[in-house]
Amino acid sequence: ISLIDEKLKYRDPSAKEYSAKCQNIKFLPFVTKPAGFSLHWKGSDFKMETMFSPAELYTAEHQDVVCLLNTILNENSPSFKGCGSISLAVKDFLGLIRKPPISLVINQLKEVSKYCDDITLYQENITNACYKSLHEAMLQNDTNMATIMAELKNCSFILVENTYVDPAKVSFHLNFDAAPYVYPLPNKYKNNFRELFECVGVKLTFAVDNFALVLESIKEDSGNKQLTENNFQLC
Repeated sequence: ISLIDEKLKYRDPSAKEYSAKCQNIKFLPFVTKPAGFSLHWKGSDFKMETMFSPAELYTAEHQDVVCLLNTILNENSPSFKGCGSISLAVKDFLGLIRKPPISLVINQLKEVSKYCDDITLYQENITNACYKSLHEAMLQNDTNMATIMAELKNCSFILVENTYVDPAKVSFHLNFDAAPYVYPLPNKYKNNFRELFECVGVKLTFAVDNFALVLESIKEDSGNKQLTENNFQLC
């Protein structure tokens, strides 16, 4: 890595010729699972001594939107099994300055939303990072927006009250507690990612039909049993 950096500083004319080759050579280490990380870390699928090509890795800045599905470049010092900090010039040469595609971020969000028990701070950070990435992508062009809408409109990916729910169960405005049937969109999402949630079908307010479905759901859940106090108050 140091030699590549040195050659690039001298503007070696053969640099471009070798760039594509180097991007597919397995010589870079990956980040192992952080302490206290309870989800499935992709790097855990491999032995610690496994090396990856630059094309197979993403830099740590994208960790939260790929870590469950993709390995992360380890730029820690060699004493921590890393390769050391890599200059921007070398990262560019190795093709490491790139964003994950929308499809990967969507799949990361779908993967993290499978874990519904005891939502951790790691999980919340991953979820928020995916929202941020997708929100930025959909604002760039209509193609991205259409892809995100198609993939997520029927998916339980919205994190509310320690669970993931689909857009049909969420509205921007709801002034009473109706969980687990319908939920208000948390303010932090309304303020930061409004267009994303509008795109996937989160309603401004629930209509009469939506509340009728809630009553039907309560009836089905209760069966022939007496209503619980919470459900009675909700009705």
